[in-house]
Amino acid sequence: MVEVLTEAGQYERALERCQASLDALASDDDSPRATEYRHGLLIHRSFLRGELGIELNEDDLAAEAEADASFAQFRDGLLEALSQNPAVDVPQGWEALDGIVLRWVREDFAAVRACWPESTTSYGDDYDTYAARLQRDARAYSVAGAAHVRIVSATPAEFEEYASQQRREPGAVETRRAYGEWYAKTARPERALLWPPARNGPCWCESERKYKKCCGTPAKN
Repeated sequence: MVEVLTEAGQYERALERCQASLDALASDDDSPRATEYRHGLLIHRSFLRGELGIELNEDDLAAEAEADASFAQFRDGLLEALSQNPAVDVPQGWEALDGIVLRWVREDFAAVRACWPESTTSYGDDYDTYAARLQRDARAYSVAGAAHVRIVSATPAEFEEYASQQRREPGAVETRRAYGEWYAKTARPERALLWPPARNGPCWCESERKYKKCCGTPAKN
C-alpha cells in the first residue's frame, strides 16, 4: 500500500501508512524477515520525508548508510571476482569501465522468453519483475564506480542479425553481453540511454510513468 500511494503521488498518506507499519513492528523482533521489512520501510520513509521537505532523523540516515554499505560490499565482491577471472581484462582502475545493461523492449519480452527459455529463467514472469532486476544491475554498476551506466534497448531481430554476422550462439549470455558492448560503443551509441534518467523524465522501462514513480522509487533500489 505504501508503494501504491507513493506511485500515485500521495506522499503524505504514504508516509502515514509507512510510519504506522513501523510502529506496528515489534521492537524486539529481530528475525531476518522483520529486520529486512523494517529496513525497507525506513528507506521508503526517508524518501517520502525528502519529497515532503521533512528533515531526516537518525533512523532514516542509519538505514541509508546501511544500504550504502551493502552496495559497497557487493562492489568489493564484484571487483574480487573480476580480478580472479583470467578471461576478463580489467583495466587499471575500475572507474575506466562503463556499465552496459542490455534490455529487451517491453513488447518483445514474451517472444524473447519463448525463444530462449533456458537462458532467461532469471528474468521473471512479467516485465515489471524483469525491469526491477535491470534497475538493480544498473545501480550496482553505478555504486561499483563505473564511469557511465548505459541501457541498451534491443529487439530480437537486431540481436539475431548481430549473432548471425558474428557467428555467435544467440542463446548464450556471452553473446548478449558482447552485443550490448558493441551496440553502446560502436554501432549505435546515440541510442544507448544514459542511466539514471531525469527523476521527472519518462522511465527507461517504457511504463509511461515518471522515473521517480517507477523504477526510481526506493522500493526498487
